Amino acid sequence: MVLGVLVVAVLVAAAVTAVWRPWAPDRPERLVAAAWLPVWDQRAPASLGVALDEGGLTEVSPTWASVRPDGSLAVTPPAPEVLDRLAAEDGVRVIPAVQNFADGAWQGEAVARLLADPVAAADHRRALVDLALAHGWDGVDVDYEGLPPLAGPVFTQFLRALREDLHAHGLQLSVAVPARDAEEVPHALAYSYRLIGQIADQVRLMTYDHAWSGSPAGPVAPTGWVEDVVDHAVRWVPRDKLMLGLATYGYDWVGDRGSTLQATDAVALADRVGAVPRWDDAAGACTFGYAEGGVQHTVWYEDARSLARKQQVAVTAGLRGIAIWQLGGEDPQVWTSVGTATRGGTPS
Repeated sequence: MVLGVLVVAVLVAAAVTAVWRPWAPDRPERLVAAAWLPVWDQRAPASLGVALDEGGLTEVSPTWASVRPDGSLAVTPPAPEVLDRLAAEDGVRVIPAVQNFADGAWQGEAVARLLADPVAAADHRRALVDLALAHGWDGVDVDYEGLPPLAGPVFTQFLRALREDLHAHGLQLSVAVPARDAEEVPHALAYSYRLIGQIADQVRLMTYDHAWSGSPAGPVAPTGWVEDVVDHAVRWVPRDKLMLGLATYGYDWVGDRGSTLQATDAVALADRVGAVPRWDDAAGACTFGYAEGGVQHTVWYEDARSLARKQQVAVTAGLRGIAIWQLGGEDPQVWTSVGTATRGGTPS
């Protein structure tokens, strides 16, 4: 009788754990690794080669097109050496990003107006599919940022129709979404994790810019915040669709105004000004300060240790994989960690 009670107690405890534990650490043995390739960064082609050779990269997303304020597409193909390398790779999917960054800003309001017009939205979908077919893409990564809160319904309607258009040609839909650890984050209200998780073949969670160019200085992707964002996302998005976005950059702040810099830029800056970067274990990031021209600067940036720390969050959570922003100027050691995880090992 006592044994029976113990067995029941163990089963109940296991059931409670299964219900309430938000993460499932026993999912895939290896991660899928994707990376965005900014076509404007001249360092990106060299980074691509290292990422493919050492990092086991399986998805590449050049920033191939952007939406102008008038709704038309501006198309900027990657450098020929990038196209040649991708064409020579077996098993690497090319899923270019289409962004709404133009004239130095994210054109959220303009895209919202575009999608609210049924005829214009249909023309926009057709233009994206035609572009994908003309260049032999494997899919489209939609990275429309800064959408106003009320644009949510037209955005999800657009994504649902675009998925059908792409699937008709055997192509995939990826969607980049802003990070949040609660439903009430104002800048993310147009992006329903639940609906986008149902629609998209892949959801890329942009888990960075916790501190950004318009905020006070701080870590771009503090580990605890990344864990909270993932905890929230897996409640709504299937784990086998979810890609954890990882940063390779940081900012140099003066007050609450920051300038973007990649990891290698930060190391070079520290060397130039005679600063010694300090590893902040709680944040999982590097930081240093310096004075120049009588002005105090504070730098935070993500290096290979940062990526490995947050990459482990994806492993522990049983996510599909990681999506790295960006190729070009990253700490070259990140690809050692990525290569380990994509081949089934433990990030280090």
